[in-house]
Amino acid sequence: MATPKKDQVSPSLPPPQPAPMFFREILGQDRVLGHLRAAWKADRLAHAYLFLGAEGVGRASVARALAAALNCARPVDGWDACGDCPSCRRMAAGTHADFLVIGPTSEGRQPQIKIEQIREFRRLTAYPPMEGGWRVALIKPAEAMNPAAANALLKTLEEPPARHLLILAAGSDADLFPTIVSRCQKMAFTPLPSALVVQELQSRRGLSREDAVFLTALSGGSLGRALTLNPEEMAKQRRQVLEDLEKLARGSATAVLDWAKRLAKNNQELDFFILLAQMWYRDLLLLNSGAPSRLLAHQDCLPDLEKENKQGGPQTWFAGFAALAAAHRQLQANLNPQLTLDILGFRLQRQGLRYESR
Repeated sequence: MATPKKDQVSPSLPPPQPAPMFFREILGQDRVLGHLRAAWKADRLAHAYLFLGAEGVGRASVARALAAALNCARPVDGWDACGDCPSCRRMAAGTHADFLVIGPTSEGRQPQIKIEQIREFRRLTAYPPMEGGWRVALIKPAEAMNPAAANALLKTLEEPPARHLLILAAGSDADLFPTIVSRCQKMAFTPLPSALVVQELQSRRGLSREDAVFLTALSGGSLGRALTLNPEEMAKQRRQVLEDLEKLARGSATAVLDWAKRLAKNNQELDFFILLAQMWYRDLLLLNSGAPSRLLAHQDCLPDLEKENKQGGPQTWFAGFAALAAAHRQLQANLNPQLTLDILGFRLQRQGLRYESR
């Protein structure tokens, strides 16, 4: 496995920008905003919405913009927050009493929203909004609710209090109780177009096009995620991943087990290994099929990809990609990380040895 040349040093990243508070600042979700605007104008907003989509595509931003608009004293164009009234200033400062964000209180691979948090929210719903407008609660990620919390929330969904709006943000409705899903109006948030994410990264962060394309590929259409990534750090992670793949191909069983033990202790490194390795195999398959280089995620590694393309073959790369995808599904299902990585390592080693024998 070739190791790419030293990556270009990117400019220092400025502090992350605050989340949008206005509908006019939301990018790439025109269909969702159009639906909400029509419901607003017709005075037919649902009492509960289920915002479905990947992290960082605008679900929380739309929830915040909706809360700001509902409580704004002087809405712009009849439905967007003005940004200047006392309510908007409190929203901007994060001190608005009637905008609640309910998230996991525990950490780890399976963080949870617990029943005590939902009970506290239910207690508040017995009283009108404190500032005289609407109380908006965002539960994110909704799939983090444990069964007891989900059952407690059902009571509020079945008997929604006046001037209360509940927004659940989730990646998929498959991990939620069907009884909860059926009581919410679903709205699908789509991944942002790659060209838009690249453009925003270049304009906001001053990144080179190669760095912007690389982070965009890692983000999966999530501008929020892309903005949190440092290209220098991700280039360092990539070098480690490619070194690991080469060592697995040439190493012994002990090397595989040592690699698995290391990654099992670091969730973030493990997630990046699976993602970056999949992207590497994807680029090899694209290059082998004659795709233009502008479609590659690792554009700055083109010489190394071309070199490997001449030595390997699609069967090996497909098998490696499939092994990584299977391991990702198993980890998402909360299977034993150490055992999952042991098996993945031996599968990648077998494919690597097949590649070396060509």
